[in-house]
Amino acid sequence: MKKTILKKVLATISIMAIGISLVACGHATDKSEVSKNESSSKSSSSYYPVTINTYNFEGKEIKETFDKSPERVITTNQTATELMLDLGLGDKLVGTCYLDNPILDRLKGEYEKVKVLSDKYPSKEQVLALKPDLIFGWKSVFGPKGLGDVTYWQDKGIHTLVQRNTVSSVGNFNVDNLFKDIDDIGTIFDIKDKTNKYVENLKNKLNLIQEKTKTLKHKKTVLILEESKDGEFRVYGNNDLVGDMVKRAGAVNLEEKSGSISAEGIVAKNPDAIIYIHYGDDKKIDNKDLIKVFTNNKALQNVTAVKNKDIVVTGLAETWAGGVRVVDAIERYSKELYPNLYK
Repeated sequence: MKKTILKKVLATISIMAIGISLVACGHATDKSEVSKNESSSKSSSSYYPVTINTYNFEGKEIKETFDKSPERVITTNQTATELMLDLGLGDKLVGTCYLDNPILDRLKGEYEKVKVLSDKYPSKEQVLALKPDLIFGWKSVFGPKGLGDVTYWQDKGIHTLVQRNTVSSVGNFNVDNLFKDIDDIGTIFDIKDKTNKYVENLKNKLNLIQEKTKTLKHKKTVLILEESKDGEFRVYGNNDLVGDMVKRAGAVNLEEKSGSISAEGIVAKNPDAIIYIHYGDDKKIDNKDLIKVFTNNKALQNVTAVKNKDIVVTGLAETWAGGVRVVDAIERYSKELYPNLYK
C-alpha cells in the first residue's frame, strides 16, 4: 500500500516538473521573439528620419524628411511608375496615371495590380481620396493646372519627389541625374543595398557600350526629332536627356539646344541618322509604319538618314525624365547605328 502511494506521489512530482519546464521554455521563447521584434523595431527607428533634396514647381531645391518608409505612393508619370515596379516597390503603389508608351512587357503583371487614376494627371480630389504619403513624378504635375505646388501637399503631411530631369534649374538633363533619383528612392525606402546594386549594373552596361564605341573611326551625326502638329518638328539638343543618351551611344547630335526645326532645316543639317521620339498611342517602337513620317515626306527624300532609312524609333518613356529604359535604349541606339560593332 505504501509503495503504491509513493509511486503516485513520484508520478505527480514528475508531471509538475515537466509542466514547469515547458512553461519556462515558453517564456524563454516569448522573450526571444520579443527581443527579435524589439531589435527589428530599433533597426528601423535608428535608420529614420532621412532627408533628401527635391524640387518644387518653380525649380527651387527643397528638403523632404521621412520619418518612416512610405506605404501609400501615387506615381504621376510612367517613368516613376516603372522605376517603382522594377525596384520591387509595387506593393507600395496605391495609384498611378499617364502612360506615354505601352508599359514594359516585364512589368505588365505588376502594373495591372495598381489602380489607374486617369489617362493624364489626376485631380486633387482623386489623390486626396487615396490618402497617399508620397507623390512621385515630374515637375509638371505640381503646376497650377495639375496638383498645385508641393507646399499644398506638404501642409497635409504628404511628401513629394520630383525627377531631376524635369527641372530646368538642375542644368543639362543627363543619365547621372537618373542615378541620383534612384539613390533617393533607395534612401527613402531604406533599400540602398538594392539601389546601389541596380545603379552599379547600369553603369557596368554603359561601360561596355563605351568600350565598343571608343573604337569608332567615324561617328554618325544625328538629329533627334519629335513630330509636331504644325508641320515642324521638335528637335532635342545636347541639353536634354536624350542628347546625353545619343552621345553615350557613340553618335554626334547636330543640335546644341532643344527647339523646333523645319523640313528645310533638316535638309540643311543632313544627318547620317535620325532618332525619332514617338509617344501618345499604343504603337510599339518596332512598328515599321512609324518611320513613314520621314520616308513619306517628299521634302526629306534627299536627307542621308531618310535615303538610307537609318531611323531609330524610340519612346518618350525612354527619353524623358529618366527611368528603367534609359540604359537599354542607349544600347539599342548603339546597336542600330553601328551593327558591325556588335557582331
